Amino acid sequence: MKRRINKELICFFILVPVFLYASFYISSRIKNNLPNYSVLNRSEYGCSVFYQLLKELDYPVERTLQPINSAGQNNIQIVADDYFGNFNPDNSEVKEWVSKGGILLYLTPGNIYYDFYDQSKEINSDIKIVKEEAGLIILADVNSITNDRLSRGTDNAYQLFTEINSYRYNKLYFNERHLFVTDRQLTIWGFIPMEIKYCLYQIFIILAAFFYYKGKRFGKPLPLYEETERTENEFLYSAASLYKQADCWDLMLENYYNDFLQETSCSVDKWLEYWQKEGLPHLNEAKQVYNFMHQPPVKLKEKEVVQVVNTIEKLKEISRKRREEYWKILKKTE
Repeated sequence: MKRRINKELICFFILVPVFLYASFYISSRIKNNLPNYSVLNRSEYGCSVFYQLLKELDYPVERTLQPINSAGQNNIQIVADDYFGNFNPDNSEVKEWVSKGGILLYLTPGNIYYDFYDQSKEINSDIKIVKEEAGLIILADVNSITNDRLSRGTDNAYQLFTEINSYRYNKLYFNERHLFVTDRQLTIWGFIPMEIKYCLYQIFIILAAFFYYKGKRFGKPLPLYEETERTENEFLYSAASLYKQADCWDLMLENYYNDFLQETSCSVDKWLEYWQKEGLPHLNEAKQVYNFMHQPPVKLKEKEVVQVVNTIEKLKEISRKRREEYWKILKKTE
């Protein structure tokens, strides 16, 4: 039982760091699992290099998660969206903001919104401008400013950069509301960052394993010892098993024999004579024990020893009963 408990403890302490390592590994992977075309994403499909470049050149650039119409019309807002993503350029609020003089730079992969605007001015094969009353919608390929494309060439990004510089503006916003904010109402759990969620999962797993391990010992039925049927010579077998484990057959015989002699109050040489004189039963078995103990074999065998010990216990019980009978007779005479 102790060996099993030690095994479970070892497994428990091994699994805890494994789960912790898995948790931190997944958390580190999640940091790079940001939306495509986000200025926070430093992978090949992120736009972090272009954003940082504008900052280094002291352009009034800023990342925002506010709605399009929250900014003034004297600003340019850059929206980088994936294939048919969450941003809708035909939204009434977006159109109203643009029509009042706002400039929207709408970047999509391969400039997939080319075909959605018939009346437009084409600057080159990658940039297209749509006039919306007092404002403009500039359509371009978002892949021209990704980190991967910039590592292979800057021509397309420079064309877009030149087009942006041709307008007057107070602020240049990278609007990423469509990448990170959804219209559905989030619960408290939804606001927790994914890294913290994995830490909470890890704590829950450790607590569950701890209480499972500690709780296994509770709830088991306990035997009622007063209702348990005792076997004959149970104590004898329990004590004999201890001697057996140590292979001390001679010691076992000696202890049981000395206990028997104390019960009969006789010496080693006189107890058989006492047995015959009192007319106690099982005389033949008493002689076998007497002869065996006075001339024991050189090598004791387990079967022989157990048989002799059983006989000694039987003789001891007979002697005890005879003594109790004498005691009862004595009490009556008084």
